[in-house]
Formats: sequence, structure tokens, C-alpha cells
Amino acid sequence: MIHKFKVGQFVLPAGSPRPDCDTYLVLKQLPGTSYEPQYWIQGERSGIDCIVRESQIKAADSAPPHLGSTSLSELTIGDRPKTFR
Repeated sequence: MIHKFKVGQFVLPAGSPRPDCDTYLVLKQLPGTSYEPQYWIQGERSGIDCIVRESQIKAADSAPPHLGSTSLSELTIGDRPKTFR
């Protein structure tokens, strides 16, 4: 199964009409267990991490401005992802 998004890429909820919604960082591409690729992502502002299907997210235009050149290894990764439905 081919993943559209890469680890370290910033994404947004696909159906969110709110322009101020949290930006999420792709932490991990998960192995194929369903009919579409899944990802472990973490909210940049909220710190909440969850598992989402590829159809639930879209690419962000760019990294959030206040992160600047922060690397993936500098960001906090939670112990366990939570699953959205």
C-alpha cells in the first residue's frame, strides 16, 4: 500500500471548514490494515496524537510559521496514539 503523506509532513483535517484548525505532524506511516493507508499524527498546538485514515487528512500548505526550522526529532511524540472514527 502506497502512502501519500511522508513522515515529518504537516497535514490538516480534510473536512474542516475552520481556517484556524490545528496543524498535525505525520509521526508514522502505519502498515496496511484496512482498505486505505493510515497514519499516526500529532496536533502541533494541542499535542494530541491519533490515528487517521488517508482520506481524513490533506496536505498543509506549509509548516506552521512559529515552528520555523524545527526538526521532527525536536518535537514531542506521545506514548500511545488514540484512534479517531
